[in-house]
Amino acid sequence: MAKGKKRDKRVYNCPEPPCIHVVVDERKGIFKVFVEDYDLIIPIPVEEVSRACKSLEELGYTGREAYGDEVDYLARKYLDAKPKED
Repeated sequence: MAKGKKRDKRVYNCPEPPCIHVVVDERKGIFKVFVEDYDLIIPIPVEEVSRACKSLEELGYTGREAYGDEVDYLARKYLDAKPKED
């Protein structure tokens, strides 16, 4: 690194999980997208992120985002998700 040139040091914190991080190593020229949810950090293929964004665009952002019990309803009905046992 040239003298006097300061490298950007990104800080990745997640104040209100879940969070999405794009982690970059500029020196190596690599990046990865991660989803952080408390103690889980999950790598996500960028193709999946792109596909999700395209789906949102196709919807035209009609309707509203689900919250609370509506999230559970959508996950159970369309993703066959089961509640996690404590």
